[in-house]
Amino acid sequence: MRRHAKQILTDIRHRRHIDLYATTLVVLVFAALLIVGADLPDSARWSVLFAGLGFLLLRAALANHREDRFLDRSDYDRNPVTDDLRNAKDVWIFAPVGSNFLTEERCDILRRGPLAREGGSVRIVVLAQFDPGDPISEQLDALLDYPVQTASASLRETRTRLATMAEWQVKGTFAYGEIAFNPGFSLVALNPHAAGGYANVEFHAFRNDAIRSRMHINLTRDDGAWYVYWLDQFEAIWRSAVTAE
Repeated sequence: MRRHAKQILTDIRHRRHIDLYATTLVVLVFAALLIVGADLPDSARWSVLFAGLGFLLLRAALANHREDRFLDRSDYDRNPVTDDLRNAKDVWIFAPVGSNFLTEERCDILRRGPLAREGGSVRIVVLAQFDPGDPISEQLDALLDYPVQTASASLRETRTRLATMAEWQVKGTFAYGEIAFNPGFSLVALNPHAAGGYANVEFHAFRNDAIRSRMHINLTRDDGAWYVYWLDQFEAIWRSAVTAE
């Protein structure tokens, strides 16, 4: 519901689907007026009818947001992921290098969020460490036109951070692993099997001018088979991962 509320506010701010939202508001207000009318039996029937119509219109507005599913890193500025991380119970992360997402701030949010709760769980997979001259290093370094650090150095910092996190005394469960193959995407899923859960899938592409240029898609349970597909992708990566020492 929180994400839907942000979505509605964003639409109104950018003047999208105004007719649908205005119609929905009028219908819901009219239904509320009918429910307090003198003729209770008729008002009850009409209010149910108009409320149902209003919710159908609202559902149509929320469903017609394909352009909002194709995003870049600036979406994290408009809709910070920090609150979602703090309130999540289950967090899945696959990030080949991880230095951009697994910042010190976000790792601490994981500690104070899902890892601070009984039953909370955080699973993270990164690439196995490689040397600067390794072909996979050349591949990752070629993803950006203007890198500020080599992929191998960034990964080494991430792995050090994850090893430190593994030593934390927390109520939740923390585990991380490594794979030797880079599939060309990153994935972050929050509460993937719960109501309101979602997954962001980012594609690395080739020769982006900066990290912020990368496209990602936001998927929810409403996306059906494709949502399940990407959750299965993480599970397949997790099954293939070697527990990091």
